[in-house]
Amino acid sequence: MAKVAKAPKKAKLDRDGLTALGLERLIEIALDEAALNTSFKKRLNAALAGIGGAAGVAKLIDSRLTALEKSGTRIRWQKERAFGNDLDSISASIVKEFGAVDPGMALERLIRFVFGYEGISERVNDSSGRIAGIYVQACEAAARLAPRVPVDQQARIPPLLTPGLRGMDYHGVRTLLAVRIAAALSPDVLKAWDETLAAAMKIPAGTTFLPAIVHVRRAIADARGDLNAYVAIEESLPEALREPVVVAERLYAAGRHAEALIWVRKPRKSRIGFARRVDILSGDMKPLPDKDRLEAAILDGMKDRAASQAVRWKIFEQGLDAGILREYIAKAGDFEEFEALDKAFAFVESYREPHAALRFYLAWPRLDLAARYVVARWGVWEGEFYEFLLPAAEAFETDYPAAATALYRALLDRIIGRGLSEAYGYGADYLARLSALAKRPGGNDGLMSHADYVADLRRQHIRRHGFWDRIPPEAYRSQ
Repeated sequence: MAKVAKAPKKAKLDRDGLTALGLERLIEIALDEAALNTSFKKRLNAALAGIGGAAGVAKLIDSRLTALEKSGTRIRWQKERAFGNDLDSISASIVKEFGAVDPGMALERLIRFVFGYEGISERVNDSSGRIAGIYVQACEAAARLAPRVPVDQQARIPPLLTPGLRGMDYHGVRTLLAVRIAAALSPDVLKAWDETLAAAMKIPAGTTFLPAIVHVRRAIADARGDLNAYVAIEESLPEALREPVVVAERLYAAGRHAEALIWVRKPRKSRIGFARRVDILSGDMKPLPDKDRLEAAILDGMKDRAASQAVRWKIFEQGLDAGILREYIAKAGDFEEFEALDKAFAFVESYREPHAALRFYLAWPRLDLAARYVVARWGVWEGEFYEFLLPAAEAFETDYPAAATALYRALLDRIIGRGLSEAYGYGADYLARLSALAKRPGGNDGLMSHADYVADLRRQHIRRHGFWDRIPPEAYRSQ
């Protein structure tokens, strides 16, 4: 039999593939697309303008930015996609075409573009977040463009950013832009900028929101590697706006344990918080460090094992955290770990909230103790906690059928008791599992028999026809 010829390798849409396509074919495709796609045509024009140097592309970009700033027309939803494409094209032209010939001038235009977001947000209903995402991407592009700005030109950048940082930045793009750029500027430029911002930092009494300047000054301190400056900024804030745990974490990382302990023990005032879309899109939303865990680590750093262990035990007592108990056991002295574990399990057995105790046993994990605990308290389980009771029941099925039975009954009781018709299919499955478990040795040990359970279920909920119609009559007729 003749060999079948091997199919030629499929060209990919990458540099090699386009090179193979040939210049003439690429020109033809580009011209065709430019005739159909206005944003693409503008991007090509910007690239062509860049051939003549910075002045040509600057003129083209400035005209597009001016037109964008002057327009107040409301963007209807039908045109939102095309409008977003145009914004994306402007940003790309600044970064890729202008940035290639003059990074400093390009960064100035990118700042101007991003600072126009507030006006844009009033013109378009950005429920999808696509428009905001374009501006976040522009901020990230600024972070890549800023390092290419010559040092002798960097002093021009902060004065362009500072006017947009006064007061609250409710959208967050101006703050994000300044923070990203700060990471790339020279130490001397950052020092002078911080002095300007410090003089302008006015925080109204009673305010519950951090001004944009504070975020940027923190970023400058980080960029300069100046922990003392970061701490000083925090100390200058009203107590209600401080983040003592964040400061403590930084001091701890720097090995300044005594100072870290003072900060971690400072109370954090409760205040109204909100998440800006930009913070979420940029990935800058980070949870606060765990205060108690950090305190324990700081005390370890100070070689105060008794105090750090006391903190860990307090954390464990509050919520039966299996992770913190592992840390507690690991830090226990020689031959103390067994006594500590016995003490912990005794505490779990008497804990006020059985669902938390069961979570602990499952997380440790000790399925044998968890199963015994479940059966001993068979009447307390609430099917509302199905997100962990169901996996627990499934885990018990192989070796601990009685515990699985207790939990499947709790799950079924919730569904049929509340008449959750949309969950009747799950309920029918649970009843089938209960029937199978009842046939196994020990399937009902310590519990009501399966026959009595089903009879009681029928007696209480005979009118749940939508459920019983799913159940084969032989599953309950003999009950």
